[in-house]
Amino acid sequence: MERLNYWQFPGFENIYLEDSYVISINAKTSIQILLEAVLTENHSLYTQPLPGEQYCYRRMTVNFPHPQTYDLVVNNINPIADPDGSIDYGNIDEFFRADGKYYLRVGEWGELTIVSDPPMIFDVENYLIVRNGDSLLEINKEKITGFEWKRAGKGVVSLLYENDSGNPLSVQIEAEKDPEGFAAALGYMRELETAYTNDLTEGELTFDKIKQYYAANLNQENVQGFSVKFPSLAGNKYSISAITSEK
Repeated sequence: MERLNYWQFPGFENIYLEDSYVISINAKTSIQILLEAVLTENHSLYTQPLPGEQYCYRRMTVNFPHPQTYDLVVNNINPIADPDGSIDYGNIDEFFRADGKYYLRVGEWGELTIVSDPPMIFDVENYLIVRNGDSLLEINKEKITGFEWKRAGKGVVSLLYENDSGNPLSVQIEAEKDPEGFAAALGYMRELETAYTNDLTEGELTFDKIKQYYAANLNQENVQGFSVKFPSLAGNKYSISAITSEK
């Protein structure tokens, strides 16, 4: 049976997995493998390696959408401590397709055999990956103009952004239907505190923090969520407003 190696997969042509590092494996509605990926010089995101590093590394995620069946075998797994205090779980030794299945082996500790749609690799440093029906959206963080977070059920985020042509678009991310995308959206909210100043929440953009502020300062106990709007240019403050319901 013909074997197809990973560099023959669309999107993986300029990724070198054998020296990339596995950060985590997430198996929920899809299978996601978070990597410190090595980019070769022909990759569109390639930059010169940082001082003391041999390769250009970039935080990427490998996604196996719509998994039908999978076997994830984990043996003795020991995280590797890096000099900067971070940890990883070794390199990907093999990644190929044969017999209608994808096979991925990580060091000596684990392997994944999966039947799914073709794997995709995304840049998670500069993009949010969220589900839109049966497809995945890759949203440029610099194009995001605002979002609303409502504590409805397990949570819903409505994300506002612009496409490459500058047209305004929106997508609704439900925690129950897209837990990975929802977590990524909340993670992006936490990233805001590194580039923006927010005296109201002291850097914490969380539902509970907003609710506590409005209850203590504005005597509003019926906060159901909050809205954040900001320009895409770094350095400008964002504005926050509560989403309330009638008592």
